[in-house]
Amino acid sequence: MTAGSRRRVDLRLTACAIPAMAVLVGLGVWQVERLDWKEELIAERAARLAAPPVRAETAASGDEDRRVILRGRYLHDRELPVLNRTLRGVAGHGLLTPMRLEAGGGILVDRGWVPLDRTSVSRPKGLVETVGVLRRGGRPNRWVPDNDPGSGQWFFVDVARMAAHAGLADARPLYAVLLRDGSEGYPVAAPAFGEIPNKHLEYALTWFSLALVLAVVYALYHLRR
Repeated sequence: MTAGSRRRVDLRLTACAIPAMAVLVGLGVWQVERLDWKEELIAERAARLAAPPVRAETAASGDEDRRVILRGRYLHDRELPVLNRTLRGVAGHGLLTPMRLEAGGGILVDRGWVPLDRTSVSRPKGLVETVGVLRRGGRPNRWVPDNDPGSGQWFFVDVARMAAHAGLADARPLYAVLLRDGSEGYPVAAPAFGEIPNKHLEYALTWFSLALVLAVVYALYHLRR
């Protein structure tokens, strides 16, 4: 390289641009890999939801994301609110109600969302039969606070601890989330399951576009010099 060419290349800018471009391209490739993983996950969940429903009393840990038939009696006096849930920007909480199954044992049922200022909530009495989807529970991310059973503050579903707290003996290892059936009032049940957000293609295009913009800016800068 001649002395003139060295003067035309900004070494400090190059030392910053190349690692930055490598990071941007790497992030784009990572999102493409995540896209493949997410598509497989969506297909697997769709297949499990399409499978015949299981009975709640026979549900096992391997039945996650399958439909479940619930037949039993709600224990409304032991219901547990799951805090910090919003619906269309409105603050509220989830309503987790233990159910004593007619065939024996019990299961926790997420009946849906209730706004903070709502006091009128439907609480069916007697024998109930309905359909839900089995979920495992657990902390959704590290930003969610720890549960505090002593003060009745539950921020995420912990099946074992919540069942023990509610005195639900022989509880199933999964909990059930009720599906929306068009009924009015509260709680508002969840929409149809299986809809997992998948924006990894958008994210990948964003990172690759930023890498391309950086390359164009770098080239134009040196052409002007």
